[in-house]
Amino acid sequence: MRWAWLLLVAPAAALACGVCVEDRVAAAYDHGVVVRSLERKHEVVFLAIEGDVAASERLSREILGALDSAGIDPGSARVSLSSASLSFAYDPKRRKLAPLVSALEKSPALKGLRLSLLRVIA
Repeated sequence: MRWAWLLLVAPAAALACGVCVEDRVAAAYDHGVVVRSLERKHEVVFLAIEGDVAASERLSREILGALDSAGIDPGSARVSLSSASLSFAYDPKRRKLAPLVSALEKSPALKGLRLSLLRVIA
């Protein structure tokens, strides 16, 4: 009987992960970017920033610079350090997602941080 409370807590914990993903996507979501990207048959990617993220304007600018120099659609990058997420649009006919994310992780702006996929809108 002492463990009965786990049955009540476990479903809530499972839902929290889905809510967390939605919150992170929403923080880096820009409807205009999504609409323009879909019109051009480009994809919009939402990534979680994993690791010790210290929210600062400088880090945000550095990550935006790394994204812009990675060959994504100009002006499509969004960064939310408070929710540790980012998004960008890219042309899947010109670049593959995995090498693009790998290159981003190697940029000095993301030193010590990892990126994990949250969602792709295609």
